[in-house]
Amino acid sequence: MQIALLVGSLLSGFLVLRAASSPKQEAPGAPALPPELKRLEAWVGTWDAEVSLMGQTTQGSETCRMECGENWLITEHTGSFMGMPFQGKGFTGYDASKSAYSGVWIDSSGSPMSVFANGQFSKDGKSFTALVEGLGMDGKPARFEYLSTFPDARTRAFEIFQLDGGKKELQMRIRYTRRS
Repeated sequence: MQIALLVGSLLSGFLVLRAASSPKQEAPGAPALPPELKRLEAWVGTWDAEVSLMGQTTQGSETCRMECGENWLITEHTGSFMGMPFQGKGFTGYDASKSAYSGVWIDSSGSPMSVFANGQFSKDGKSFTALVEGLGMDGKPARFEYLSTFPDARTRAFEIFQLDGGKKELQMRIRYTRRS
């Protein structure tokens, strides 16, 4: 319970700081959105997903859109996990005060919320990396690297690597194809 309250408090504080540091798009004559937010548009659209996890490959879909004054990328994923229906949602934005992307991921797997506050695009915009604290497959605290790559406008990939003792081990891979 204390952990849930702590995570909730941290998230609430983060959202307040994010709101205070981000430009508003609602009022006429508001400043233009920072170019960093435009980079999130690489995700926007509806995608077919092929998920590889724990030796299994399943199909799913993902819809991504910009909302809240174009300040937040909202991601909604549906599919299956271990033979059960799966639903996940992500929220990603840009924290100008830290010059980094931040976000949260929640899903129906029963895992705790994943939070990151240090995401960065590569200079060419073809990849996005974030370091995430979470739980490993053994239920113990672990560190992860989330890597999204954008080879072209019709395809993208998402990989989760567990970082443990200097090793980097692939945990999951999703290949996406943009629907027409």
